[in-house]
Amino acid sequence: MNLFSTFLIIHVSTGLCAVLVGVMPIVSRKGGRAHRFWGRLFAGLMTVLLVCAWAMTALRFNTYFLALSATATLGLFSGVRVLRRKRPDLNTADRARPLDWAATLGVTGIGLWVLVLLAKGQSDGPATVSVALAASALTMGSWDLWRFSAPKSWPFSLELWTYEHLTKMLGAYSAVLSAFSGNFLTALPATWSQLWPTVLFQCLIVVWVAILLIRKRRRALCVG
Repeated sequence: MNLFSTFLIIHVSTGLCAVLVGVMPIVSRKGGRAHRFWGRLFAGLMTVLLVCAWAMTALRFNTYFLALSATATLGLFSGVRVLRRKRPDLNTADRARPLDWAATLGVTGIGLWVLVLLAKGQSDGPATVSVALAASALTMGSWDLWRFSAPKSWPFSLELWTYEHLTKMLGAYSAVLSAFSGNFLTALPATWSQLWPTVLFQCLIVVWVAILLIRKRRRALCVG
C-alpha cells in the first residue's frame, strides 16, 4: 500500500465518522455538555480528515480538492478559534493572534489561486463546485480579516461570536457532507451531488441566524 492510499483510507474513514458525529452538535442544546463533547469530537475528526486531505492534495494535485480543503479548513479553524475571541472590544487577549492572521491570509490566497487556475481552464473535477468553494473561502477570509483589523467596528455585537461559530461550523460540516455526497450519492447529477449540501446549509444558516436575531430583539423589547 502506497502513502496516498494510506492517507485516503484514513481520510474516508474519518470523513464517514464526521458526517455522523457532526449531526450531534447541531441537534444538542447549545452550550451544554453534550454540545461541547460532540463538537470537540467533530473538530478532532475534521482535523485528521483535513490533514489527510492536504497530504493527498500535495501528492496528487487537484483543483477541486484544493478548494474543498481550503474552505473546510478555514471554516473549522475559524469556527473553533472564534470561541476564544468573544469580546475583542474589551479584551486584547480575545483579538486575533498571528496564527489567526496567517491561516486566514493563507486560505484567502489559496482561494484566489484556485480562481486563477479555473480562469486558465486548469480544472480538475466540477468547475462550478470549485468556483463556489473558492468564493466561500474568499468571503469567509475577507470577513475574518475585516474583523481582525477592526474588532470594535460594525457589525460588532455581544452575540456576534455566536453567529460566526454557527456559520463556520455548519460550513465545515457542509463541506465534508459535500465530499461524502459526491462520492456515494452517485444517482444525483455530478455537480448537484456535491453542491446540494452547500446550498442547503447556506439556507439553514440564514434562517438560523435570523431566528436568533428575532429572539434577541424580542428579549430587548420585553426588558425595555
